[in-house]
Amino acid sequence: MNINLLHGDILPLVYGFIMFLGLLIMLIKFLRGSWFSLFLDIGVFTLVFKLHGGSMQGGFAAMIAALLFGSIVPLILKWRKK
Repeated sequence: MNINLLHGDILPLVYGFIMFLGLLIMLIKFLRGSWFSLFLDIGVFTLVFKLHGGSMQGGFAAMIAALLFGSIVPLILKWRKK
C-alpha cells in the first residue's frame, strides 16, 4: 500500500500568489484613481479568462496577462505623450 502524505505540488501556491498580487495591484490602482490602468487590467483579465474557458489555467494565464498588460501599456502611453 502506497500512502503518500507529502503533497509536492507547488502550483496552487504559485497560482494563489499571482492572484493575490494581481488583486493587490488592482486595489492599489483603485485607491490611487488610476482608472484607465484598472479598466485595462479588468478587461484583459475578463477577455483571457473567457477565452480559456474559465479554468484554473485560464485564470492563471488571465491574471499574468492582465498584470503585464496593465503595467506596460500605461507606461508606453505616457512615454508617447512626451
